[in-house]
Amino acid sequence: MRSSSREESPKTRPTWETLETWVRGKVQDFVQEVLEVEVTELLGRQRHERRAGIAAPVGYRNGYGKPRRLAVQTGTIVLRRPRDDREAT
Repeated sequence: MRSSSREESPKTRPTWETLETWVRGKVQDFVQEVLEVEVTELLGRQRHERRAGIAAPVGYRNGYGKPRRLAVQTGTIVLRRPRDDREAT
């Protein structure tokens, strides 16, 4: 008995639900990266990097705040807000 070449092949094309989940993850990664860059610019140095000198901006990273939910058109994403401690001058 010959097998047909038109047999049902497994679904390899993405469905709307998987595409939507993927896009939501990319949006979450992008917003999280924007928050990290903002703190890096505010402190004037990368994570785990010491101050360059006395005139460098004062402050340090202090972990993350409580996870926050942000509603976007495709659903809800969860963000971890980076915290910093800066001394007032």
